[in-house]
Amino acid sequence: MRLSFIAVLSVALVITALPRPALAQDFLPRPRLISVTGTAEVNVAPDEVVLSLGVESRDKDLAIAKAQHDSRVKKLLAEAHDAGVGGKYIQTSMLQMRPDYSDEKVPRFLAYQVSQTIQVNLKDLSKYERLITKLLEAGVNRVDSVEFLVAEPRKYKDEARAKAIRAAREKAVAIAAELGQAIGKPWDISEEGVNGLFAQTRNSVQANSYVQAYSYANDGGLSTEESTVAPGEVSIRASVRVSFQLE
Repeated sequence: MRLSFIAVLSVALVITALPRPALAQDFLPRPRLISVTGTAEVNVAPDEVVLSLGVESRDKDLAIAKAQHDSRVKKLLAEAHDAGVGGKYIQTSMLQMRPDYSDEKVPRFLAYQVSQTIQVNLKDLSKYERLITKLLEAGVNRVDSVEFLVAEPRKYKDEARAKAIRAAREKAVAIAAELGQAIGKPWDISEEGVNGLFAQTRNSVQANSYVQAYSYANDGGLSTEESTVAPGEVSIRASVRVSFQLE
């Protein structure tokens, strides 16, 4: 009798020691679910542009190459400030000074090269065409890229998310109806994408050809007004995964 009592007590202690979620998982049946992914995209006209610009100078005398480079950069900064670009929206991403040699068997010194890459974030697109022309006149000899962006994408992200959720529900209803079922309350929902965040697609234009077009215009061949880069639209996408209970 005593042994039976001890055995029952031991079983009771083991059950009590189990965590509540474990008990719930053992005794609650898994609900019948339908899981779908909803995606949506909102296209928005950009309201700012990021210019990646290169300034390069060469001379056999390092001091002369550096002086020419500094003069061009100062003109670039002055033109950007005149266009209303604040200091926090101008950033140097690369600065390099190095000797340049020929590719001959015995390398021959050619010149010193001083180069710098600068990013300029222009918030007023109406000033874009004039600014890029002024920058080229100031001595910018490389335009690496032109990226058109939306300055405050949050409200468009929210709009895209709401559309993605509606798309997921519509898809779940359609699939369930084909199986003679109806959906109930959502069981689980998660955002999908890079780190679970929404992605803003950059409308990027490689613009090295702009330098060539501008040089040709100064020779009297082509008007700079014809060398315009159209900003197009920026796509803001959302993707969600939702599981609904089946009724």
